[in-house]
Amino acid sequence: MKFHTKHLRSALLCGILLAAGCSNDRSDSSDGIYSQAPVFEAFSPERGKAGDVITITGEYFGSDPSAITILINSTPAAILSVTDSAIAALVPEECGSGAIRIGLRRNSETGNPTLYEKTFETLFIYTVESSVSTFAGRSGVTGQHYFGPLLTSCFYAPSLLIADKEDNFYLAEWARGIRLLSNGETSWMLPMYGGGSPDQNQGNIATDPYNYKFRCMAFSNDCSRLWILVNRPQSDGPYLGYALKNDGYKIWYADSSDDQPNCEGLAVNPVDEQIVVCRNENGSTRIFYYDPKSHTSSEASGYTPIGAECQSRPVFSKDGKRLYIIHKGRHCISAYDYDPTTHQLTGEIPVFVGVNSEERAYADGTGSEARFAYPEFGCCDEQGNLYVADSWNHCIRKITPEGLVTTLAGIPAPNTQDNPATFANGKLSEAVFSRPNGICMDSKGNFYVAEEGFADIRKITIGNELENE
Repeated sequence: MKFHTKHLRSALLCGILLAAGCSNDRSDSSDGIYSQAPVFEAFSPERGKAGDVITITGEYFGSDPSAITILINSTPAAILSVTDSAIAALVPEECGSGAIRIGLRRNSETGNPTLYEKTFETLFIYTVESSVSTFAGRSGVTGQHYFGPLLTSCFYAPSLLIADKEDNFYLAEWARGIRLLSNGETSWMLPMYGGGSPDQNQGNIATDPYNYKFRCMAFSNDCSRLWILVNRPQSDGPYLGYALKNDGYKIWYADSSDDQPNCEGLAVNPVDEQIVVCRNENGSTRIFYYDPKSHTSSEASGYTPIGAECQSRPVFSKDGKRLYIIHKGRHCISAYDYDPTTHQLTGEIPVFVGVNSEERAYADGTGSEARFAYPEFGCCDEQGNLYVADSWNHCIRKITPEGLVTTLAGIPAPNTQDNPATFANGKLSEAVFSRPNGICMDSKGNFYVAEEGFADIRKITIGNELENE
């Protein structure tokens, strides 16, 4: 279930490169064997992107492409041409920056195979241009529900999107269920209604497609368990359950035994695995800790309830030391320090960015200067930045740990339910989104956005072209 096996592939190819000297093929001059060893002098250009041609210059290369292997940051590069003084190769996709290593195998005058190798001291800089592209779904085809290859699948109101450690993606579709995106295909994983065994608390998250109460999902740290939160009173069944990796996440098992209706958000701390649930109670949003051993929850301390009912979603930083709460209905975000040892919230900033009100607007800026319009789900990077799908502003926002809000991608269309602009991929500042909901990151730092308006999943590639200038 893994999209990329780069490290395994690299190891195998390095082994092939080292073993290639056992080959008996011959790279001869006009009438025999070269008496001179090849001389590898330099490569150019010193930086480039996937698909660019890189040239290695020197002497005595021969003319046999099959005798030459080039690795760029341990990833093999296709040989395009060979002359006695130049080798042209293609920069492979996603090779990354790193050393260029070349190997040329040749039989000596005695017929013994020899492998000539060179690792250049100058590193090749792999450049990636920032861009927005379509990762899955047929953009603009709404209200349909089909499986198959990523770009020919159709999504029905895609919402929350999360990824596991192997870069498989899990998409929640309102009034449908959870879909798996893996190995270039989409497939049905967990229906949200019917099925299972009621006697064993399996399935039955909702009674029918229109009684849909799914709210949120989050992985345990080792991804062995997928926690799933629903919004319903105890009379309709438990509000928290899980699916297991061993079952392919195909069965929902109930877990909670106390009554916590009106649940809206779920997060799992990446260090101590503390489960946080946000729910509405008595007209305000509150934070609860859930204990899977007792199957009950208790209200957290160290925070001030947001004094209005709103859909609130918690997000932990990667180091587990900060908790953000995205308040969709109040168009603001709270922030707290969290101690994974004491499990306590401190350093409360009730309104970290935005303004706690019914006002929907768009503005970048610091703290209360920023404005949002129904911010939905979020995720954090390794530096502690929070990224939020700003749904009715139709763009992706970046919030630094200091509270600076900027627009990462998308042309803002402030406070409109559906973006009137035409769908567009391309540069970050020129892409057009429509009601982005879910957002997550893969292991390489790329973002993936599930958007309801265009019913697809977009990929945001964060380039390094600027930092390499």
